[in-house]
Amino acid sequence: MSTSTKVSVPRGRPGQPKPRVDKAARGLAVLEAAVQVFAEKGLQVATMQDVADRMGVAKILIYRLYPSRQSIIDALFADILARIEADAGRPWGGYGSSIARLVTLSRSNPKLALLLLRDARGAPEALAWREALEALLTKLIEPFVAPTPGASEAQRATCRHAARTFMPFVIEAWAAGVEETDGMDDETRTRWFGEIVKAWREATYAAADLSPPPLPPPHAS
Repeated sequence: MSTSTKVSVPRGRPGQPKPRVDKAARGLAVLEAAVQVFAEKGLQVATMQDVADRMGVAKILIYRLYPSRQSIIDALFADILARIEADAGRPWGGYGSSIARLVTLSRSNPKLALLLLRDARGAPEALAWREALEALLTKLIEPFVAPTPGASEAQRATCRHAARTFMPFVIEAWAAGVEETDGMDDETRTRWFGEIVKAWREATYAAADLSPPPLPPPHAS
């Protein structure tokens, strides 16, 4: 070996500078591990120790970033809800476009999406996030069956009822699309869902004895 050859010394070795820890990257790694653990063991069963074991680190390192299981759950669900809400701000893509967007958005982290769509229903720590999801979806659905100006209270009640009762169907269709248990490809699912939305909208206005207002022209998504 040449005397000019430099020997690489691992960072963190005694007498050497300690490696810098990227806190944001470590926090992201914790969330990624948590999703895997929660998906395997369930939101109510998985522990902070399980997350630490998955990462191969001491539990104290997890607590330095997230002081509780609740804080991890909050971080995970706050992120996906924010992405859903941001995506909903895009121009309407036509009947069926909403389910296509939700399924596509979920494919970047399908286990997290299914934790919110499936597991959150029975986990007290996630109940507030599940309720937030249902409220958000209902809010996004309401414009499709909004009562027209001058509608009576009974007609408004019919429209509100339609929005609330359609929301669980959206969640179930969304989850089945993520799980790929509906037997449909993306194009078929979009067309199927769009036809249902159109018929549901027309039936709602007919039940309320209202003329359906026109929807905005669809934009390419």
